[in-house]
Amino acid sequence: MKAFALWLGCLAFGLQASAPPGAEIARKFVPGDSVRYVVRVELERGEAVSAVESRVLESVEKVDDEGKATVRTRYLSVKVGSAASGPRPDDRTVYGPDGSVLSVEGGDADALRLARALAVPGVPERGGTWTFEQRPVSQPPAPLARTVCTLDGTEEVGGVQAAKVRFEFREVPAAGEPLIAKGVYWLAFQGGRLLRLEAELSGIPGLPEKDAKARVTVELDQER
Repeated sequence: MKAFALWLGCLAFGLQASAPPGAEIARKFVPGDSVRYVVRVELERGEAVSAVESRVLESVEKVDDEGKATVRTRYLSVKVGSAASGPRPDDRTVYGPDGSVLSVEGGDADALRLARALAVPGVPERGGTWTFEQRPVSQPPAPLARTVCTLDGTEEVGGVQAAKVRFEFREVPAAGEPLIAKGVYWLAFQGGRLLRLEAELSGIPGLPEKDAKARVTVELDQER
């Protein structure tokens, strides 16, 4: 459960490069860029259902010579059910130049696997269907994972034109149950920002209930 709580701040929202309709929307991390999100997670464990809402500020701290980016997540507020939770320390997630999640500072293997499940790939110029692959990580261990994405047209989100992408993430473990995530995300054409994400996860690591599910919603934080 500790890994699941940590993961709330490590969802791979990412910062995307600007792209007009019909062009590639590529991963790009720029030091100093920041964005605020509201993250809502509803966890279903048998008949028990719990909800957590976090308001977070994500900032790109640095990008090294190899293109690896360190993104800090600062918690502005956290509510468990209707009650406010105490302060949480910042999290830091390291992304590869392609947007794959390489590590979660202070997190174990479960937190890393959960973060990789919602890594947001960009949109290739050709559109259609494509596969985003994240290679295995050794420390802490995380298996090979593939996200199959399909461009599902365009929609307006909060007055902004966006590419709508359906995705299905699936681990390819050597043993054990795979973590699976299915959902949809929206990327703005102008500025390429992630505007919204909706997903359902199953095969959640770190939980004894094999049928546990998590429903996740991410959207831009309009409050200031």
